[in-house]
Amino acid sequence: MQRKITQKIYYKEPYLSSLRAKVIDIDENRIVLDKTVAYAEGGGQESDRGVLINKNGKEIAFFDVQKGPGRVIYLEDFPTIQVDTPIYHFVNLEDIKYFDIGDEVTIKIDTIRRAKLSLSHSGIHFVLAAIEHYFPKFEEKIYGAKIKEDGARLDFRTTYKFSQDDIAKIEEFANKIISENIDIDIYPHPKEPEAWFWATPYYSCPCGGTHIDNSKYLKSLKVKRKNLGKTGQRIIMSFEAETLFQEKFY
Repeated sequence: MQRKITQKIYYKEPYLSSLRAKVIDIDENRIVLDKTVAYAEGGGQESDRGVLINKNGKEIAFFDVQKGPGRVIYLEDFPTIQVDTPIYHFVNLEDIKYFDIGDEVTIKIDTIRRAKLSLSHSGIHFVLAAIEHYFPKFEEKIYGAKIKEDGARLDFRTTYKFSQDDIAKIEEFANKIISENIDIDIYPHPKEPEAWFWATPYYSCPCGGTHIDNSKYLKSLKVKRKNLGKTGQRIIMSFEAETLFQEKFY
């Protein structure tokens, strides 16, 4: 059986908010399109939400987006990920009757949610840049992450306990970075178009999430810590934004 593959348009056109697509598979309450602007949950970032408009003009909400199985890639300078996957758009089961395989539909994402998630995801990278400034290679201790609309967290497997002074320095340095209105470079791996990097002069890392393109869209960051037993530390980031960033979308 030929694998169903969804083109992830949000990589090349990150501010495109809607497009026409074809339904190529339906499985229970999961709709697979041939292409999508909706970001599927990954790397700790929650998924987009939005609506699918069917051939009769009826709007159906999708409440979750997930990747299906695909081709596993192995690159020396990039974590193992799956590419060439289907993307599942989850709708309420009673709404599946409004779609058939082969239908042309319009997909639209909630741009305010996308903007908040993009601000949040870049914000936690700035915090990680500050952590790396004071604690080199600490990123290797990350074992969990969560990026939501109102903030993000990183979980580290470590016996080191961040002090309040550590947290104050991390917060100060992260805010110093964003105050410089630096450009953020987001680009694909030369050997794999679905493996992406996030880069600034201060810090870079593999990341396929959604992001802002300049730190000017963030106003300030707040950083807290939480102990996770004897061998765990959680860093929590919340942010204020100069704008919700949605004027970038079209």
